[in-house]
Amino acid sequence: MSELSTLTACSHGHVIHYPQVLDDKAIEAAQELAFCAMCECGTVHFVVIWAGDGARVMASGDAGLFERFEAQTWPESIHTDEHGAFFYRTVPNTLVRRKQMLVPVTLLG
Repeated sequence: MSELSTLTACSHGHVIHYPQVLDDKAIEAAQELAFCAMCECGTVHFVVIWAGDGARVMASGDAGLFERFEAQTWPESIHTDEHGAFFYRTVPNTLVRRKQMLVPVTLLG
């Protein structure tokens, strides 16, 4: 059975889950991975899995954030296991200069 990783997403303590195998994939590829997820309060969160350094919420917002993430041309992948299909993208190396600089203006609007 595949394990799920848990990340506290918002100030209300809501959590989001993602396949733990993505942590391993980020390390193996030495590449950051990203996805969007919604927590219980309806807030959309842009999450980056840092290779070897875990996942962090990089931005939060409404459904528009998810739409902007979907519009990115970053390479996309789908992980499928007994929990279902999980959509994520590979963050281009050119954006990963420093963690504070990751979220481009085009994603945040």
